[in-house]
Amino acid sequence: MNNRSMSWRRNVLRAAAGLLLASGASTAWAQAWPAKPISILVGLQAGTGSDVAVRTMAERLGNALKQPIAVENLPGASGLLAAQRGAKAAPDGYSLVVLSSATVTSMPSLTPNVGFDPLKDLVPIAMVATIPSVFFVRSDFPAKTLPELVAIAKAKPGSLTYASGGNGSVQHVGMEVFKAQSGIDMVHVPYKGSVQATLDIAGGRVDGGLQGLSTVLPFLKDNRVRVLAATSEARTPLLPDTPTVKELGLGNFVYEPWTALFAPAGTPKAVVDQLNAAVRQISADAAYKAKYESMGLGTADLAPDTLARMVQVENAGNAKIIRERNIRAD
Repeated sequence: MNNRSMSWRRNVLRAAAGLLLASGASTAWAQAWPAKPISILVGLQAGTGSDVAVRTMAERLGNALKQPIAVENLPGASGLLAAQRGAKAAPDGYSLVVLSSATVTSMPSLTPNVGFDPLKDLVPIAMVATIPSVFFVRSDFPAKTLPELVAIAKAKPGSLTYASGGNGSVQHVGMEVFKAQSGIDMVHVPYKGSVQATLDIAGGRVDGGLQGLSTVLPFLKDNRVRVLAATSEARTPLLPDTPTVKELGLGNFVYEPWTALFAPAGTPKAVVDQLNAAVRQISADAAYKAKYESMGLGTADLAPDTLARMVQVENAGNAKIIRERNIRAD
């Protein structure tokens, strides 16, 4: 064997040994995790339904991992402050962040110099909660079904109005997607918050809109609004007789905001997988699901790579509609 061959072989063996050592160290480190308390930063207002869901999950997750979990709210700038801080945290599995779908799929296209890249700086871990949503109208609106509303809107473009929680809000972007897919024109009426938007629909000042079911239910029970369709992939257990937009033959429109758990990029895959498995096991519990449903929330059993693809697809779709419709945030 010549010197060149021997040298090449030694290099290969050294590289292989290095990989084995690194792999062994990584596995040993992952097996030791978690060895201390974990913190979860939440880019949501304290006390909201999604925040309650996060805290419910965090308590059970701490029990499963046998480590305390501290939850801290940092809701400023539509969750961007939490996203920026979470993305810059040490990728060691001890600093996690919970963000809304709007923060990672809409805000990067709505905010200049957003300060983080949701596709590069964060690693999706698991879904915390979904927000089953509906297309609803004021109680005296002439249309009794969503296809009837679409027909009215097409017959009289610009004559109907819809309310949202503000310019660039998740409801605003969602309605613009629906308008584009259904070929209708409705005038946007922005409010400072989804509750105020729902109040004015219930009061008859605006025709309709998209909203989370938990916000709409009190008005629905008082017959102040009428739900025309569920906008999730499947019917919601709270309104089992209400068809989805897809069932009504109005394309593939789906509007279901969500909240998910993320880690900084570079967090060991073994830790991400362990967290994902723990959250999914918690979410599969019947009592846990029932508590979520009572709050108008849902769960989703997604692997990290599936959630990552969903973030990528929604990010691209929202960027397109935001650009085409010239949507600007308040």
